Amino acid sequence: MVGEMRDFETAEIAIRAALTGHLVFSTLHTNDAIGGITRLVDMGVQPFLVSSAVRAFLAQRLVRVLCPSCKRPADHPETFIRDVGFPSDLVNKICKPVGCESCRHTGYRGRLALFEICVLTPALQEMINQGKPVEMLRARALQDGMIPLREDGWKRVAAGLTSIEEVVRVTSADLNLQDE
Repeated sequence: MVGEMRDFETAEIAIRAALTGHLVFSTLHTNDAIGGITRLVDMGVQPFLVSSAVRAFLAQRLVRVLCPSCKRPADHPETFIRDVGFPSDLVNKICKPVGCESCRHTGYRGRLALFEICVLTPALQEMINQGKPVEMLRARALQDGMIPLREDGWKRVAAGLTSIEEVVRVTSADLNLQDE
């Protein structure tokens, strides 16, 4: 395990260990899973080494869990639902925080993680080797089955575990980067 890769030297050691058959886990500060690819390359790791040594990148965000004692059905305007990209067929499953003694009047109790896992498929590895831009890498990862953080969040909203506002709060930076 490598605490965090912040510089080329640390990344190089981790890559070499992975290439010699060691299972390496580490952290990188990025906004999404695809950002791990560009972060390593920006640190100076050659793209062919990234595609050869890394099997997957995982991004996670913590959201607050709706208090099961006081959550209630939510009624958001259609424009809000559309603007944040929530699936319209799941609108009747949205809950909102209320607040009670059990949750100290916050409406939330506990946290859960949203995940985005980008597995480096052969097609994605080839694109990394070719130095394709991040937008193309993201499109390929989605085509290969990656579920974005926000979409994972929508599943948690539909299950009544968290609110739309929580998912939007923790994933808004990811959307801003994708729009640039």
